[in-house]
Amino acid sequence: MTFPLVSICVPTIGRLEYLSATLQSLREQTYENYEVIVLDNASGPEAQSLLTEFVANHSNAQILRVNERLPMFTNFNRGIRAAVGEYVVFFHDDDHYDPRFLEAHVAVLEANPQAAFAGSNWNMINGEGQLTVRRRLIKRTGTWNGRDFIERLVRRGRSELATPALVFRREVVKTRGFDERCPIHWGDFTILMRIAEQWDVAVVADPLFSWREHEQNSSKMPFSQSIPLRTHVLHDYCSEYAVRHPEDLEFLNRLRSFVDRGHNRGLLWGWLVASDDTESRACRRLLEEASCPMTEGLLSLLESVGLTVTCRRSLVPAARHVIDLIGI
Repeated sequence: MTFPLVSICVPTIGRLEYLSATLQSLREQTYENYEVIVLDNASGPEAQSLLTEFVANHSNAQILRVNERLPMFTNFNRGIRAAVGEYVVFFHDDDHYDPRFLEAHVAVLEANPQAAFAGSNWNMINGEGQLTVRRRLIKRTGTWNGRDFIERLVRRGRSELATPALVFRREVVKTRGFDERCPIHWGDFTILMRIAEQWDVAVVADPLFSWREHEQNSSKMPFSQSIPLRTHVLHDYCSEYAVRHPEDLEFLNRLRSFVDRGHNRGLLWGWLVASDDTESRACRRLLEEASCPMTEGLLSLLESVGLTVTCRRSLVPAARHVIDLIGI
């Protein structure tokens, strides 16, 4: 019996306005040795009809449906258990995947057996599919040492790779799975860093994925809420790293320092992009609580002299470009 090399899991809650486009990007893949496992997470009748039609026209596809909504990582683990491919990827039901996505990621993983997962440069698009942000943080295709990946992630406070666009070795995620105790918000960082403690990470310089930003994003949360949660998740990871690697004190202290600095930078960014004065005040208050009273005072002064929410948001594209350019 010939087994597919790649298992494509499609977790969906039935977002019809985007699901068709995701399925179309799956059909257009230049790499063809794959199976499709649709993880129907209690979608509605219209989505069920669309998925049934898709599977009827694809002999390599199946639907695993549940009637009551499961947490995201629990749903992912259903796909991992059902997968037979050497590699597993999750095509999210609101994102877009370049036709060369599978081909390029399989190639880099085949060439680098020490890598646990692979990701590429990527774009952000809006609900209408228009390009809004280019992420070009990978300079060349190859591998990163797992420890370097961990440090880069904690230093930046975000992964240079988009989690919905990672291709995993099934042997790695089948053993570890997606820890269902981790929160949906930022919990993927913990999962990836645990893996990277023992494996390298493969990267592809071509932009092969587009993450769609819209009002239904499960990760959508104001910075005044998301940054404290991220800080908590990263500090928890540092604590568990200390248990596993008590001898690695210098690296651990560096990570903890990055977490604290990232907390303040994240709140400062939240103030810059705040959509209203309530969110601005929340970010300023948290900066003061984080022992940054001078920064909080400076922001208050800037607001008092006319740097309003509207004025600040006009600065966001330039600020984002500078941040990516200098790598913070």
